[in-house]
Amino acid sequence: MKLLILLLLISVVATGQTTFLPKKIGKSEKYLFYLHGAVVTELGNNAINQSVPEWGPYEYLNILDSLQKRGFNVISERRQKGVDNSIYVNKILKQLDSLLMAAVKANNIVIVGASAGWDIALRVSSRQKNEALNFVIMGGCWPETYKDYLNTELYGHFLSIIETTDPHGTCYKLFEGRKHLKSYKEIKLNMGLSHGFIYKGYREWIDPIVTWLQER
Repeated sequence: MKLLILLLLISVVATGQTTFLPKKIGKSEKYLFYLHGAVVTELGNNAINQSVPEWGPYEYLNILDSLQKRGFNVISERRQKGVDNSIYVNKILKQLDSLLMAAVKANNIVIVGASAGWDIALRVSSRQKNEALNFVIMGGCWPETYKDYLNTELYGHFLSIIETTDPHGTCYKLFEGRKHLKSYKEIKLNMGLSHGFIYKGYREWIDPIVTWLQER
């Protein structure tokens, strides 16, 4: 297991991704964890889904750049095939603990899960148990998905971003009756891009995240 994790770290560093927390943690700065979609895991940083090539490449590294330009310290890595999500959940939990121990306020931290990445975001919420943390999920909810999380308690503030032409739909059932949920908001986009709306750093989904964080 230690060798596997070491190989993962080496491969991530080689791509230039922002896998690690900054060496100097500014307690008043903002920190964003970005969790990409499954196609990047399967096919790489600029993956093209051959079933829907019109979506174009998944511009993973450009998405990170777009988020960094909004003033976030971005922490992200390309997840590897065959590695269970729990490995990444545990890594993020340790990084969150480091930020909080360095006196970074929880409301200055946001975890963004795009498509398959949203499962990791939900698991982090469930295990971190911090009602002040922020979570964004995009393009993750199928109509019956909520049933998989009925016994999973969620903590924090949640923003759901969906595209009206995406077969992944509303997430409201996932968040009904959650006693530790501090707030929930859902935004619908009308970009006409189906699930491809998560493939690039479009301002249509980045702007709402920035605004949502500023409003609270």
